[in-house]
Amino acid sequence: MIFYGTSAAEGIPSPFCDCPVCRNARKVGGREVRTRTMFRIDQAHCIDLGADAYCQSLKYGDFVHLKHVLVTHTHEDHLAFIMFNIRNMAISRDSEPLHYYLTDQAYDIVDFFVNNKPILKGKMKAIIDEGIVAFHKLEFHQTYQIGNLTVTPLRGSHFGNMGENAANYLIVLPDGRKMYYGLDTGAYYEETMAALNDADLDIFISECTFGLTEGRVPEGHMDAFSCMDTFRKLYEKHAITDRTKIYLTHINHYTSTHAQLADWFAKQDVPYEITVTYDGYSIP
Repeated sequence: MIFYGTSAAEGIPSPFCDCPVCRNARKVGGREVRTRTMFRIDQAHCIDLGADAYCQSLKYGDFVHLKHVLVTHTHEDHLAFIMFNIRNMAISRDSEPLHYYLTDQAYDIVDFFVNNKPILKGKMKAIIDEGIVAFHKLEFHQTYQIGNLTVTPLRGSHFGNMGENAANYLIVLPDGRKMYYGLDTGAYYEETMAALNDADLDIFISECTFGLTEGRVPEGHMDAFSCMDTFRKLYEKHAITDRTKIYLTHINHYTSTHAQLADWFAKQDVPYEITVTYDGYSIP
């Protein structure tokens, strides 16, 4: 279980930015450098296949045995359509399609890809017809067996290119552990909170996009302060317990370096463990 990428859309350092966080990342490197978000559950499953997927595959593992891609939403940093054709150009590949799963209105983007000829030189219909990739529509609050995962998409308060709510995923892993993947999202909807009631999660992966940015309303994305408030509410609902391991990802350059954010969370007096992840971080 590897975090292939842990940044928001612009990456850190952002290529056009000379802010203190980006300058620090260029100078220090290592954990301060973040590529766009992707999470590899195992060889067969990942969440999002986005803008930096090719370079991430060189560092953390190829996609030869990847079979299933759970898509959070249709923003380009999470869903990069060029990856469809990169698989098409593979000379030796698995004969089974690479399966993409899109929830609710996000699935409408498939027709957009097929019907707009400037997309992949108009090859999208052939790529689907020839079994290079396959698309599947999920519905919120319905449970599916995807590979060897049991998956329930819940509604995040963040909107993609097709006007869809981002899908946050409640997943039962093959070993029985329960995981929640909560990005992209702002303040949690009541329906999502209700679905997580008594979830007793083993692993909770949360976005923390705006880091230590103070005074903002958590619309569309979280920050360290709204994360802590959300964790408190989830703890009261027994979604998070003392043994839950919390991992933070999808972090931008607006306010805090990795070191600053990790130090701030290390000082929080809570009964559960919180880790600020970085590119290449593996969940034990």
